[in-house]
Amino acid sequence: MTSVAPPANILLTGKSLAHYRIRTDAVMLVGGTGFVGSAVLSNLLNKGFTVRAVVRSLAKAAPLETVFKAYVDSGKLTFAVVPDMAVPGAFASALDGIDGIVHCASPILSSDPNADPQDLIAPAVNGTLGIVQDAAKVASVKRIVVTSSVVTFLEPKEGKYVYTEADWYDAAPKLVEQQGRSAPGRLKYIASKLLAERAAWDWVKENKPSFELVTVLPPWVWGKSVLGDPGHIRPEASNNRLLAALERARDGTLDLTEIANFTDALDIAEGHVKALTTPGISGERFIILGHSPTWQDILDHLASNPVPGLVAPIGEPGGGKSFSDVAQTKATMSGEKAVKELGMTYRSPKDTLHDTLAQALEFGWKL
Repeated sequence: MTSVAPPANILLTGKSLAHYRIRTDAVMLVGGTGFVGSAVLSNLLNKGFTVRAVVRSLAKAAPLETVFKAYVDSGKLTFAVVPDMAVPGAFASALDGIDGIVHCASPILSSDPNADPQDLIAPAVNGTLGIVQDAAKVASVKRIVVTSSVVTFLEPKEGKYVYTEADWYDAAPKLVEQQGRSAPGRLKYIASKLLAERAAWDWVKENKPSFELVTVLPPWVWGKSVLGDPGHIRPEASNNRLLAALERARDGTLDLTEIANFTDALDIAEGHVKALTTPGISGERFIILGHSPTWQDILDHLASNPVPGLVAPIGEPGGGKSFSDVAQTKATMSGEKAVKELGMTYRSPKDTLHDTLAQALEFGWKL
């Protein structure tokens, strides 16, 4: 921990916090050094919350200390060092005086196709369970928000189907158990996210803690890196899904009718804060879905709104490959619940695509 004392549990009266009826003044954020987590951190700090960011080492906190220096200097951002988040009781010392928790951390999929799936599943499950178990011992904690994923319900479907928060891909962990190391990497990742979220819900159902649990389910998350980190376009990063798709479109190997569900990182961050503070949503899952274009729709957006320095492929405009053309025969997902219950609104595809690609070009990516 830093030498900055934990904030007192008082109701802040700042203008931005006045919009929130559930007061979670002191928030513990797990995963704040990541792409999504850093956007959540920025949102929380900008709204006046006091944040205790959990990091594996003080060295890991360095980028946050640089970008959010003013908040560190004012004591609005402090750090708690938790070297191994899967160890029982790992978060106990970091929870003193905390009102709300946002858990964004998740193990990264190994590049080894024969990796043991438990290398991904065990830390995801144990880390999530550790947070809810430790939080149950702290009376001040009012709500925990866990970042899950839409992959937890994307069981392959034939023909028209609309996924909602009620869906689960329960076959995925069973398939991973059967296939072991030979299971596809994506399936291992799905199992890790699903089992971690399930573990949290099951524990809360059985133990009935005083805090409330809410989960957030993002699709692909694109946008500008808050930390200006070139690592956020690495192969396993969410932004790389867009970059890799444009490369395949250039090479003529992209399925232009595939639906690319995505949300801007800034909107995902807002979704987390709304999930933390909106009253009356305990026990709910929320799909934070900004847009559902096909890849052809995205190419059309880029043709109409070109990004300086990027010559994007055009695909097959007018070829019956837009969302309106394929939605009657493909599975889609609904983000209606988050719009109705959280009041979510979203940035335009134009802005998200521009921010993502402009920064990727700045980082040295070339098409």
